[in-house]
Amino acid sequence: MSFAVIVNPQKVGDLRRARSLVDSRALALGEAAPAWFETTADDPGPGQARRAMREGATTVMAWGGDGTVTGVASALALTDVALGILPGGTGNLLARNLGIPLDLTDAVDTAFRGDRRRIDLLDVYLGKGQRQIGAVMCGTGWDADMMAAPEGLKRALGWGAYVVQGARRVRQQPMRLRMSVDGGPEEHLYGRTVLIVNVGTLVAGLELVPEALADDGYLEVLVIDPSSPLDWVRTTAGILRGKGSENDPSRTLVRGRQVVVTTGHARKRQIDGDLVGDGFGFHVTVLPSALTVRVPARS
Repeated sequence: MSFAVIVNPQKVGDLRRARSLVDSRALALGEAAPAWFETTADDPGPGQARRAMREGATTVMAWGGDGTVTGVASALALTDVALGILPGGTGNLLARNLGIPLDLTDAVDTAFRGDRRRIDLLDVYLGKGQRQIGAVMCGTGWDADMMAAPEGLKRALGWGAYVVQGARRVRQQPMRLRMSVDGGPEEHLYGRTVLIVNVGTLVAGLELVPEALADDGYLEVLVIDPSSPLDWVRTTAGILRGKGSENDPSRTLVRGRQVVVTTGHARKRQIDGDLVGDGFGFHVTVLPSALTVRVPARS
């Protein structure tokens, strides 16, 4: 087998120490040291991952934040090359959802020796010829506003920076939405945020959409629209307890394979926690079993 590491130097810090750790674990496991590639501002991972595959890599490790993981995953989609995740960001959302250790040494061992699991991906069309791949979720409205937390705040507070940023935006007016699922009739509704979800666990183990599964061939569409303090309390309590949408009138949840969401005004949009530019919604299609990921081996 052949391994490669795509590393985001802005997230890892001391590259010499980082490389020494991974290479030493490879030696301990009886593997050759992996090839190394650094991301750049112009290429956050896809180009390096494609080069690694051309050079024969059968597992490509992404070491950085969620943006690095998504960038590498987009290049590996619909191939048999596996993604290994070495968490180095604030959210590490895909790693959390797949049970990949956040401890670096354990994550490295999983990338080298873990089982191979096929998961779905999101094919997100943003308009004007822009198309991106997502592994966790995409959204517009309040959730995307939270992702605009300043880098300095994220360095100081970690994932708590998103909570602070969200609190600043909580009084914004709901969006007017038009939504169609699987080519069905267009529905008109209001929402503070709308999320197209592949996997539904957030930081700190919060189950935003416990109904979502990574490999069921479907996506979940969640619209949240609390309109009173009581609604906010009930919705927040439900998320903290890992409850679904069944008993929360502020949450609308549908599932399907394709969804078109249109907003009345241009709003911030995010894919896997990274802002992708303001726009009027998106068109999302599930890609079933499109990505192989190295996950902890079964006992």
